[in-house]
Amino acid sequence: LKLQRPRGGGPVRPGAPPQRTLGSMSSTVRAHGAPGTLYARCGGVFGVATFIDKCMDSWMANQTLNANPAVATWHERWQRCGFKFLTAQYVCSLTGGPQQYTGRPMDVAHKHLNISPGQWQEFMRVFGDVCVETGLDADTARELRSLFATMEDDCVVQPGEKAPPNPGPEQHPGRSLYARLGGVYPIALFTDRLVEALLLDDRVNMPVDEQNRNEASLKYLFTEVFCNLAGGREMITCPDLDDAKLLVPQAAWRIVLDTAEVAADHLDKALVREILQTLERGKQLIVDPAVGDLPAQQLAGAGKVKDVRAAAAGQKLSRKELSARHAA
Repeated sequence: LKLQRPRGGGPVRPGAPPQRTLGSMSSTVRAHGAPGTLYARCGGVFGVATFIDKCMDSWMANQTLNANPAVATWHERWQRCGFKFLTAQYVCSLTGGPQQYTGRPMDVAHKHLNISPGQWQEFMRVFGDVCVETGLDADTARELRSLFATMEDDCVVQPGEKAPPNPGPEQHPGRSLYARLGGVYPIALFTDRLVEALLLDDRVNMPVDEQNRNEASLKYLFTEVFCNLAGGREMITCPDLDDAKLLVPQAAWRIVLDTAEVAADHLDKALVREILQTLERGKQLIVDPAVGDLPAQQLAGAGKVKDVRAAAAGQKLSRKELSARHAA
C-alpha cells in the first residue's frame, strides 16, 4: 500500500491514510471491509459514516470546544456537512477502507484553530462517550482512540507554539463543476438537504434500515457520488452495490430533479442546470435497478427541503421520523 502524499507535495507524513485501488476488492469488501479489519469491525462505510455523524454532532455542541472562538466561528459557518464527510472519509481510510482522503492535510486544516491541549482532551472524552453510546466493543474503541491520538500533533497548538494564520478557503483548480461549485463543502450541504428531503417524501419511499442504510450513511455515500460525477477526486466506494445507492424508484426520478433544484438554492444559480444534468448523467448510481419500466405518468414536484441555515446548523430527521420511515 502506498501512503498518501499530502496535497501540494512534500514528504509523506506518518499516519497519513494509505491510498488503495478498487480493482482487487469485491463490492462487499469495499463496503463492509475484510473480516477482522478495523474497518469491518466499525461496520464498514455504513458504520463509520454513522459513528462520525454522531461524533461530529456531539463535538459541535460541546461548550468547552465552542469556548474557542475560532472553533465556534467555524461551527457557525456552513461547514458542518462537508466536515462530516471529510472526517468519515479520513477515518474510513485510516481503518483500512478503500477510500482516499481528499481534504487538506490535518495540520493545514486544524492548526489555525488554535486548539489547546485541554480542548483536545475534551474532544477525546466526547469521542469516548460516543464509543459507549454506539456500543463499540472495548478493543475496537481502543484501536480507534489510538488512531485519533495520532492526529493530536497536527491539530493542537502546544504551549509556546503559535497558531498559523487561517489558510482561507481551499482553491480548486480547473473548470470542473466541482471546482466552480467550490468543492466538497458547498456540495455536501446540497447533498445533505437533497437526501433528507427525499427521505421525508412519502412519494419516494427510499428503503432504509436501522443498521446500514440510514440518514448519515446515505448522505455520505451520495456525496461521494455527486462529487465524483462533478469532477472531484472523491472516489465512489462501491458503485455496483445496490445497498450503497439511494435506490430512488424510477417513477420518482422527476421528484429528485425538482427537489435538487430547490436544495441547490445556496449555490450559483447559473450552475443549477449543470447540477441537474450531472444528476441525470449519474442516474444509474441513484435509482433502484430492480424497478422495471417507467409508468406512463411519473411523479413530479419538489419535496420539502429544509432551510439552508437549518442544514448548516445540523438539523436532522428526528428519531421518530426515521423510525416511521423504517416501519414503512
